[in-house]
Amino acid sequence: MKITLIGFMGSGKTTTGKKLAEKLNVPFVDIDKEIEKNLSLSIPEIFQKFGETFFRKKEIETFKTITTRFNGVIISSGGGMPAFGNNMEILKENSITIYLKADFETLWNRIKNDPNRPLVKLGRNNVKKLFEKRKPFYEMADIIIDTTGKTPAEITEAIEKKLKKIYKK
Repeated sequence: MKITLIGFMGSGKTTTGKKLAEKLNVPFVDIDKEIEKNLSLSIPEIFQKFGETFFRKKEIETFKTITTRFNGVIISSGGGMPAFGNNMEILKENSITIYLKADFETLWNRIKNDPNRPLVKLGRNNVKKLFEKRKPFYEMADIIIDTTGKTPAEITEAIEKKLKKIYKK
């Protein structure tokens, strides 16, 4: 089973992904970390040096490599990945997509002081516009999990229940 966790910055994709991979006994791959490793640069450095379009192309290339390499894997996508080009279509064709949904205030409070999130520098209002722009893409996911007020363990449990119900596995 190949699962891609999608959602805005701060939705818990990495934390939840690691827990879910452990429970399902499959590898976990964070696309951002994979890109950083492959290019030997941090995400802010990649944005600064090459721009967002370059980064978004790297995301989907990396996703395709991962889904080819593993039969079962949990993937944490970048927050903007589903909203770039036809990425959401590619994600859905090659994996089960799960949207970790949270309201903007919750997300903003999680990310506003994180120096590793270059888009936060745009300011609260612009980040909110970005969130609103990406939301329709996130909502195309195969499964939507509301993470509001839930711990990573509770989110993981909710995903497992939903997967068992839908995919009987």
